[in-house]
Amino acid sequence: MVGKYLSKYLDMIKKLYEKYIVLDKKWGVVSGCLFLLFLIFWKMMPKNFSTIHEHIMLAFLADCFLCITLFIRIQISEHYQRIFCGLLLLVAPVLCFLNTEVAAGNQIRKMEFLMVVFNYTLYFMIFLLLYMVTNRIQIAISLGMIICTVYALANSFIAEFRGNGIRTADIYALRTALNVSEGYDLVFIYHRAYIILIAFAVILLALRCEYQQKSIKRRIGTGIVTLCYLLVLYNIFWNEEFMKENTVKPFIWELTESAQKHGAFLDFAAGIPGLKVEKPESYSSAKAQELKEKRAEQDNCSLSISTGLNGKKPDIIVIMNESFSDLSLLGNFETDEKYLEYFNGLQGNVVRGYTSVPVFGGLTANTEFEFLTGFSNAFFPSGVMPYQNYVKNNTPNLQNQLLNQGYYSIFMHPMNSSGWNRKNVYQAFGFDETYYIEDWENVDTIRGMVSDSGNYKDVISRYEKAKEKNENVFLFNVTMQNHGGYANGGYESTVHITDLAGDYPQAEQYLSLIKESDAAFEELITYFSQRENPVLICMFGDHQPSVETGFYEETQQSSGDSDVLKQAKKYQTPYILYSNYKLEGQTCDNMSVNYLQILLMKAADLPLNDYQKYLENLYELYPVINVNGVMNREGNWYSWEEAQNFTEIQEYSIVQYKELFDR
Repeated sequence: MVGKYLSKYLDMIKKLYEKYIVLDKKWGVVSGCLFLLFLIFWKMMPKNFSTIHEHIMLAFLADCFLCITLFIRIQISEHYQRIFCGLLLLVAPVLCFLNTEVAAGNQIRKMEFLMVVFNYTLYFMIFLLLYMVTNRIQIAISLGMIICTVYALANSFIAEFRGNGIRTADIYALRTALNVSEGYDLVFIYHRAYIILIAFAVILLALRCEYQQKSIKRRIGTGIVTLCYLLVLYNIFWNEEFMKENTVKPFIWELTESAQKHGAFLDFAAGIPGLKVEKPESYSSAKAQELKEKRAEQDNCSLSISTGLNGKKPDIIVIMNESFSDLSLLGNFETDEKYLEYFNGLQGNVVRGYTSVPVFGGLTANTEFEFLTGFSNAFFPSGVMPYQNYVKNNTPNLQNQLLNQGYYSIFMHPMNSSGWNRKNVYQAFGFDETYYIEDWENVDTIRGMVSDSGNYKDVISRYEKAKEKNENVFLFNVTMQNHGGYANGGYESTVHITDLAGDYPQAEQYLSLIKESDAAFEELITYFSQRENPVLICMFGDHQPSVETGFYEETQQSSGDSDVLKQAKKYQTPYILYSNYKLEGQTCDNMSVNYLQILLMKAADLPLNDYQKYLENLYELYPVINVNGVMNREGNWYSWEEAQNFTEIQEYSIVQYKELFDR
């Protein structure tokens, strides 16, 4: 009896096997080759890698099973084959999203639902495009998984040695990234091995998908759906208002936090619109060159400085001092202690004035960019950071100009190298040495920030070491002491406001920090004033501080300035040029920071290139050009909307576009 039932069941299994199972010799060869490669990959894993982790072992066994059984083909109807392939096409982007975030160490459960949805739509777009092109789900899923896994590994690897993953601006810095990656090893830690195993499992499942659309109408329909899908995504990601309202735009300072909030791929894709700067109307490369040469040939500039260098080249030290400003510019107020006594009282071999900067209260790198390149942020899309979007290996900058004059260059900033993408920027700019907080030798802090005094001690030390081997040194230093915010209860203010109605503890803490900066600057000048070799020092502020709104309102209320001038003064910071050699020149009351390098070159008695000559002559017409306003030589202020209609401003946009994007 038992034998009869057993025989019956065996016959049933045999019929099911004959009906649904086919052993494919071709896939048997593929199966064997893939299994061999898989074992080789596993054998090559680092010896210190734990292969007994529960998840790793499950994924490994699943891959082994799928690999060995690849030659067993299940015959099902086209309807069910389509369902299986469709589900796999929908699930694969989910796994890619998970893999990327796992490799980067981001927690998806902490992301907003909208960010999760956007990430999925982006990954699905890749698979949908591949399917439209190949008409084979088998190929689309396999290629999609390979592409997304390579991206996940690359993002994880870059984040490990740079501090943040792949950014949109890295499109412009691929060669730099490859150069930087030399000397780093991609170690297959648990997360990286795990996502490779998951991707391999999905590919093995995809190889079982035999479905493809044979109907021309269906293929056309797929193409139409894909194009509509892309159009919807385009309208979303190029909708500036939507991106801002839903905080989809990447953060421009804390890059790691941005990727954690948005997801790595979304953070990358959301920055793409900022890469594109439209060509100015009537632009051509030849026209830009003609405009530059024509204005550069003019000789009517008042930016003249006489020096006692007699052919010698001075060492150049530039300090962009964090939040350094003179708030008395806004309107008169009294304090119980002087806070810029040395800076304002310094006489002899000095040129000073105010520089109009493009930012207020933050976004330091935009001022930094304008000073080093001579380009204006006014011509860029709103919210774009040039350091993250536009700097590449051939971007013109002051270092290149000084390199041609034989200068050895150093960049120093006592903060993390990941901030504002500076690590990549200064490699692209070609600085010989770069130093960040981890390299600081004299860590003297105020409110947890490296003090200006401690910072300058390290500046002197680095300068002295560079001078041992180099005749001329250019050192660019960005400080950190005065960074906001100014509500640190552990820091006792030494400067107090005595005549304003409001109570402004943040403003008082800020003024106390400026007093510290003033004392530190005196130490720096005292040291270099005693050097026998010529030294030129330039210091300017990157922006005004973000203190109480009431302080600005009350101070400016009594100034009598127009609304336009009140706004303009909130974007002005003091600059000073000091030398230990003869230096005489007129006071430049106000110039936008894109012109400041011209004044620096003249104070160093160094030749200008054609673009700098162009700017020198443009200064005569418009001493201030930035997104917050334009001032002509008569002192009249215009909004940027008005200024865009001026012929010289339109020409400037054409020349700048060529110099930055069309070299």
